[in-house]
Amino acid sequence: MPVTRSARVVASLLLPILLLALIATTQAPAEDFWFAAISDTHMRDEVACEIVGEAVASMNADPRIALSLWLGDITDRSTEPEFILSKQVLTGLQRPWHPLRGNHDLKDGLFEQYFGPQNRRVEHEGWVFLLIDTNGPKETLISPGTMAWLRAQVATIAPDTPVVLAAHHPLLLGGLIPLAGAPEILALFDGHNLKAVLAGHLHANMEHVRQNTLFTVNACCATTRANIDHDSRRGYRLFHCRDGALTTEFVTVREIPEG
Repeated sequence: MPVTRSARVVASLLLPILLLALIATTQAPAEDFWFAAISDTHMRDEVACEIVGEAVASMNADPRIALSLWLGDITDRSTEPEFILSKQVLTGLQRPWHPLRGNHDLKDGLFEQYFGPQNRRVEHEGWVFLLIDTNGPKETLISPGTMAWLRAQVATIAPDTPVVLAAHHPLLLGGLIPLAGAPEILALFDGHNLKAVLAGHLHANMEHVRQNTLFTVNACCATTRANIDHDSRRGYRLFHCRDGALTTEFVTVREIPEG
């Protein structure tokens, strides 16, 4: 059937509209969200849980926070009563939360029983969060199984996708000195858009930028432990992700002066 002149005119008018619609659906919207990262809560008993409950209330009261990362040493002695109390506190969070094992959470498989897998991947507004367990052999920092899991995850991430890597132990001490196995971990992200590497463990607030990647360490949020730099502030980090960039600030939950 021959195409009429009127049909050609209609097609010529519709084509630009269809192209604009296609562009609109293929362009990802600019992201703008916040997330929190908290570490070393060392919950031991109901009294020790109080400050963590205050942190939970603070996060719940901030509507900007889309999710929170809990970077290990959730419990103090890795006993089942501590895991039960910790789970009760954290289930008070009103938005998604994602925990990691610390070196104080290792006994008897209790972390897996109460909090799930040791390694996890989280995606939000085009960003990928990779949470890895760093309680591996001392000579490698992470186990061969975790390394294989991480390698497989990175292989599925597009080079321009913003990535946040979270662990309990810092990969770089002082922003410069790598722990055992850290160079191999970071090398997996060559050619990728690694925005930040987050950690706890040291009980101190630290920020360093290395090769366009932000490395942070958290102060603790506990009454059962102190900060190594004698900072009286206990709390969590707040991160703002916007248009492919990431910034951070510290939120004080409580001040506990030493002495």
